Order: sequence, then C-alpha cells, then structure tokens
Amino acid sequence: MRSRALVLSAALATLCTAQDPAQFVNPLIGTKYGGHVFSGATLPWGSVKAVADSASNDAQAGYVSDGSPIHGISSLHDDGTGGGYSLGNFPFLPLTSTECAGNDLTKCPVVRTSRAIDHGDPTASPGYFSIPLNNGVTAEVTVTQHTALYRFTYQASADQMLLLLEVTGDLGQSFQGSGKVSVAPNPTTKGTRITGSGDFIPSFGQSKYSVYFCADTSDVFTQGKYYESLQFTDLNQTAFEKDILLSPAGVLMGFSPGTAHTLEVRMGISWTSAEKACAYAEQEIPDLSAFDAIHTAARAKWNSILGTVEIDATGVSTDTQQLFWTSLYRTYISPTNITGDNPLWTSSEPYWDSFYCIWDTFRVIHPLYAITAPTAQAEIIRALIDVYRNTGWLPDCRMSLDKGFIQGGSNADSLLADSYVKGISAGIDWQTGFEAMLKDAHEEGDWQVQGRGGIASRDKYGYVPVGDYADDPPSAADHTRSASRLLEYAYNDFGIALVAQGLNSPGNASHFFNKSADWFNLWNGNTSHANFTGFIQPRNADGSWFLDPRFDEGGVFRPDHCSPVYGHLDCFLGGGGEFYEASSWEYSWFVPHDMASLVQAMGGADTFSARLDKFFAAGFHDMGDEPGFLPTYLYNYIGQPAKTVDRVDSVLAQYYNTSLNGLPGNDDSGAMGAYAVWSQLGFFPVGGQDTYLLNRPYFPKITIHNDATGAVATIIASGLSDTNKYIQSATLDGQPYTKNWISHQFFSKGGTLTLTMGSSKSSSWGTKDADLPMSLSTKGFGCDDCKSPTPVRGPTTIASNSTDDDGGSGGGSGGSSGGGSGRNSGTRSRGHGSLTTLPSLIALSLVLLSFAL
Repeated sequence: MRSRALVLSAALATLCTAQDPAQFVNPLIGTKYGGHVFSGATLPWGSVKAVADSASNDAQAGYVSDGSPIHGISSLHDDGTGGGYSLGNFPFLPLTSTECAGNDLTKCPVVRTSRAIDHGDPTASPGYFSIPLNNGVTAEVTVTQHTALYRFTYQASADQMLLLLEVTGDLGQSFQGSGKVSVAPNPTTKGTRITGSGDFIPSFGQSKYSVYFCADTSDVFTQGKYYESLQFTDLNQTAFEKDILLSPAGVLMGFSPGTAHTLEVRMGISWTSAEKACAYAEQEIPDLSAFDAIHTAARAKWNSILGTVEIDATGVSTDTQQLFWTSLYRTYISPTNITGDNPLWTSSEPYWDSFYCIWDTFRVIHPLYAITAPTAQAEIIRALIDVYRNTGWLPDCRMSLDKGFIQGGSNADSLLADSYVKGISAGIDWQTGFEAMLKDAHEEGDWQVQGRGGIASRDKYGYVPVGDYADDPPSAADHTRSASRLLEYAYNDFGIALVAQGLNSPGNASHFFNKSADWFNLWNGNTSHANFTGFIQPRNADGSWFLDPRFDEGGVFRPDHCSPVYGHLDCFLGGGGEFYEASSWEYSWFVPHDMASLVQAMGGADTFSARLDKFFAAGFHDMGDEPGFLPTYLYNYIGQPAKTVDRVDSVLAQYYNTSLNGLPGNDDSGAMGAYAVWSQLGFFPVGGQDTYLLNRPYFPKITIHNDATGAVATIIASGLSDTNKYIQSATLDGQPYTKNWISHQFFSKGGTLTLTMGSSKSSSWGTKDADLPMSLSTKGFGCDDCKSPTPVRGPTTIASNSTDDDGGSGGGSGGSSGGGSGRNSGTRSRGHGSLTTLPSLIALSLVLLSFAL
C-alpha cells in the first residue's frame, strides 16, 4: 500500500507540475471588506503562515487590501476567522535611517502605531508573498512546514540595513507578561541567532498559549539594542538573555549592507520549545541563501495537492478558472498539521490545530478532503479522536492549543460520521471515535467550549428549552441559542446513528435515528410569515412558545430576525438570541437527514418550491454564513434540479468574483471558498452523510484522483456552454442514471459520470420520486422503521401570526403548547428514556400543533 501511495503521489506531482494550477491562484482575493483571507506564504496545512500585518480593524488574518500601512511581517496566522485578531506573533519590520533618525536605534519607532509604514501593491502566489515598502525596502517571504525564510532588499544607497523584531507582538496585542529573548552568534550561518517565546491569548478561545521562535540572520549585526517599554539596552554579539515582563519588547539590529543590500532571515516556529524551533529551521532550510529554491519547492507542493483535481478548461474563461483554483487553494490552508509539535500530551497519533470552527467546516471542507485528500482527512479524524482521549471531549472549535468557543452543536459528531460513511479508515480507531460521540450525546459538557448542553431537559421535553444553563448559569443577558442548537443536536444524533449502524450497534442506531426527529418539537405549525406557515421557534420549559422581548416586535415572533433584512447583526456569539448567525427562515430548512418530512411539514413540493423562491427573493437568505449554503441546493429534494442550477448560478454571480472583495463573508477557514469549489464542480455534499446533490459543472470535463485508493472519478458535461447548462440525461459508467444525487462510492471506487447538457429545463431527468436524495422517512439510510413525524392534535391557545407579503409581521403569538393532555398534566413532548421505535415515541409525545398543509 505504501509503495502504491508513493507511486501515485509521484505521478500526481508530475502531472500537477505540468498542469501548474498554481498559476491561476490569487491569494489576495477576499482580502477586502471582511473576507479575512490569509494571503501570505504557507504550505498545504502548513504550521507557518507568513504575511504582512496591516494596521487595520479588519486584520484578523494579517494583510488587508484597504490601503492601511503595515506594522510588521509575521510568521503565524489563520485564514478567514470571524472572531478577534488571530496570531501574528513575533513580527519583523525592516527600517531605514529615515525612520531611525540617522541609524540611531534609540530613535527607531517601536510602538506599532508609530512604526507603521505605507506600501505599494503586494505580490502573492502559492508559497510566496512580497510587498514593497515606502521606505525603499522590499520584503519577501517563502516557507517550509515550520519555517519562514524572509528576504529584505534595501536600497542601494542604504548605509545600514535596520531590522526590528518584536518578541511581545501579535495582532491582538495580547501579550500576557511572560516572555523570553536571547541573542547569540550562529557560527553555522555566520550570522546572529535570536530565540524567544511569549504567552498570548487565543482569538476565539479560553486560557492562553505559549509559542516559541528561532530566528537566524545571514549576517552578524553591527549594532543592536534590546527594548522593553521604551527603555533601550545595548546588545553585545556574544550573548544576551532576558525575561520579558512588559510590552512592547524586542530587538533592533543594524547590519552592514555589503554589496547586495540584501538581508536573509530564517524564522523557525514551534509550539513546544525554542530548541525545537531551531531544529525545524536547521532541518528544513539549512541554507539561508536558498530563497528561490525554497519558493520553487513550495509551489510544487501546492501543485501536487491542487492537482488531485484536473479540469478541461476548453471554452472556460480565465476568470472562472481563477475563482475555482483560488477557492480550492484556500480550502487547504487550515487546519494546520503540527504533528510532533504538541506540548500538551505525548502521543504517537497526529495532532492538527486551528479548527475555526467545525461548525463552519463540517459542511464543506472535510467532505472536500474526503474526495480530494482522504489521506489527510484520516489524519484529521485520528487527531480529533486523540483530542478526546486526552481532554475528554471532541472539540467543536480549537486553536492555538486551546479550547475554542462552540457556535452550535457537537459538530465533530457530524464530521466523524461524514468520514465514516465514506469509508475513510486508515489508522482510525473508530470504536474510540464512537465512544467520543456517545459521550457528546449522553453527558452534559461545558457547552460553551465542549460537549452539549440541555441534555437532561431534551430527554425530558424532546427539545432544549430557552434558559437551560445546566449547573452554571451565565448572566441573564446571555441567551442559549436553544433553537439552532437543538436542530444541530438532532443532526449530530443522526450522524451517531449512522456510525452505530456501521459498527453493528442496532440499539444505538435506532435510539439516535429516533432522536434525530427532535427538530419537529420546535416546529410551530401556526406561525406565519411572508405568506408561508410553519417555522422553527424556540420553546420554554413549560411548553409555551418563546418570544424574545428584545427582538420580537409587538409580542410577535419574527422568523426573519437575524436575516439580512432584519436584525442581521443581533445573533452572533455573546449577543444574540435563540438562533446563531441565521434566522428561523434559514434554520427552518435544516433537516438534511429527513427533507421529505420537512417538505410535507411545509405543505408539499409546490409550496416548498415557492417558499424557497420567496426565501431568496425577499432577502432572508444569508450567504455570508454557512447555514446559507445548503438551501441553494434544496430544489433537488423536490425533483426540481433545474431550479438548483439557476439558484446556484445566481448566488455565484451575486456573491463571488475575483476582485479583492470577492467573497460574501469571512472565509471561515476556506469554507466560503469551498462553496464555490463544489458549485463549479457541479455537485454539493450534504455534510455528515453519503449524499452529493448534483448540479451542473462549470467545466466540460473534471477528473478527481483519490490519493488513498488510487481511484479516478471523471465527470463529463457533454455539450456544456453558457446556454447549455441544464442536464438532459446522464449515464454512470455507460448505464442510464436518473438520480439527481450520487454517493461517495463514485469517488472511492472511481467511474465516469456523463451528463448530456441542453438549453431547456428537462422535465424527466432527476424529477421523479425515485430520483430524489435519501430521507429517513422514505426508508433512506437503511432505516426501515423511520417514518415522518406526525403531530398529535389537541387544544391550543396559540394564535396564528399573520404577515404581509413584504415580510412585515402582525398578529399575535403566545400561550402554552398544544397537543396531547397539555402541560398541566405533566406530560411533555417526546423524551428518550428507552429505545423504542419512532412511531411509538410520537404516539406518546406532546408534539407541536397542527400543520397548515
């Protein structure tokens, strides 16, 4: 197996180098207006990510194309984060006599606000970043896995090459008063070695982290100063060591320009020790003068991973190719592989970091790895399981060796399920993985950072009630995201059921398939908005429907709250209500495991289709956050794949382009770009299950190589053009294929899917009931006992809401939940104390009111 993998890898490397997809990658796309794209030099999943740091309020990933000056160039960053500034540790800044008053180091500006330098347009490509500064210095950087190599070229007139290194610096200015720095000669490089460390705060997590560096210069400094809180101390060339307590602190050095006026600096980074940082630097870049060779090798690595996908670009615009390859490139920036550099525990398993966050990436990033990089995905699964072994929980968000804040459910469960059902198994202990998933479902965690909340309440009521904080309530001003979490928990449970099914645990499979129907316990069939009835609505523990007094105008629940048209910024972490980063209009589509039941709940296929149309036309759809991805493909579930084509085309045209502001929102570790990748490939994953919804490709031929099995999957769009964009018929390996979805076997085993394209919307291909994607209630996923949730009718005091067609609301809503014997008898909606079938659970439950069908 190993030899075959090596042969395949070598073949792919040769193929990709010849194909050179890197030529179409522009890392600067998305560096403006909130894209938060990392545009610097890195390798696929590289630990080191080096780029200039802008003095901008939008600089979460370092460089921003907004005209801001830069205050440094640093070696650690993340891509597309939506929280606070991330990393940016140990920045360099090349200075000249202009900034330092005639080469007097004590006159150099060391505070970032005063030292920021204007610049020209940067140049960026895979593995390379360069920026010309207005002080006449050109800064370039390229990378290996743990090491950055900088090349600073000064003007020929410079009589000193000055360089600042801020040891206490990071983008968030979060230094915690504990750092070290040492300076000594390095006989091997015939230059100066600076080592050090610092403690900082993660951008979206708890606690603090320590990180270490080892910098080697190509020359010995001729003058040097250590500075700490604006106090300067002379550096000698023999040895200097200092514990750092105050910020800013760092070193300033002057070098003789010689004849080349070029200074090379190698920066090794480690999360374990300065010694390891030096070892990485020495092993990966032994020669500081090898900048061009390192750059060439970095580009080749990018071509290797990008080239697992081949495209025939005949008739395809350069702009389309650039969007595709740049988007695909960004999907491989995060998470980061720091195997062997984990100081938290000793393990032979891989360690990966920078999961920002699985809530974002389980939908599109990890399903992409399942077909383009299954070997790496297997390592990621092993790393996540090892986090569970050593911390007690699977993470939902994790960065800088710290627990990150949970955005929604325990979505590592869905991530693991996605890989499990797709046969990714290399080195994975799936029994321990399943154990971790069961713990998520059964044991109350600190749901702000790990595990789930509201488990006991959900077992009792069938949903997570508003205000359920378990044993440690936060302030009354905080809200619990109860509605969106319940929907995600239900889908997470579906993933647990799939793994249980595969591991021959039928009791657990039945139990969790049943629990995945809990979404219906928040379905208020009497709520109306914009002429459509039935929405997900939060509930109180007494069964009554919740109204948030801060947001629900006139005592009426607003399903459009948190959408782009109303209260869009209300529902982020720490400030929102019972939905997270999306409205009830959007979350009411989130039943990926049983869309057939949702179609019926909404009134049937025609109403479902019209409701989708309204969702987009009225502006309720939010493409800037991940819950907005799947709805663009939901027409497939009602046999209208041609409408999916039109919708996806419209979304791509409206929200994506190759300009500096070419993204609909922050990149979220490549998730925003991944949507464009899938859509241009012509199929879309339902993350967490073995379902890919077919659309139309943007290329006449696409070939995907599986680096684990050696399989080759080919998609041919015969007759594809701007007008011939609708699938008329299809064959799979020469046999007629009418389904509007396809399973992962196509990618793991290989084959050829041929699509015949035409200008008309076909009324035959993909339109029949037998052509629709799987749903639990139509006996999909091997669940013969699963049926549609059916409401139990009963008395209710809840009045229907009414709204005008423009989305404004009126009418009233309130009172207790209806159905069954009512809350006065002590009966609640469905619980899960025993393993019974879904129909019997429904018969015993207090469910949510009648549908308006």
